[in-house]
Amino acid sequence: MTTKNKIYFSLSVLVLLLTFVAIFQNFETFYFIGFETEIIWIPIWAAVVILPLLNLYEIAVNTDDYNKYYWLALVINLISIFFILRYFKIEFLS
Repeated sequence: MTTKNKIYFSLSVLVLLLTFVAIFQNFETFYFIGFETEIIWIPIWAAVVILPLLNLYEIAVNTDDYNKYYWLALVINLISIFFILRYFKIEFLS
């Protein structure tokens, strides 16, 4: 399936762009499971959790192919995670 890698790559780029939009724009805030958040962060958080796992799965399963798009998508996902961690001031290593 040659289009799956391009779909994952384009979704990763879309999530990165949505992350930048969410950081620099103000959206309506509401309470979600006891937390006050903006509406745009819910799909971003879902994609940031799911997309890297899907990319890692495809890289592990398709060892015969050259997985350039999966690796690029994984790097873009890591960049998105980095910006989200910086925006919410989450520190894992103090």
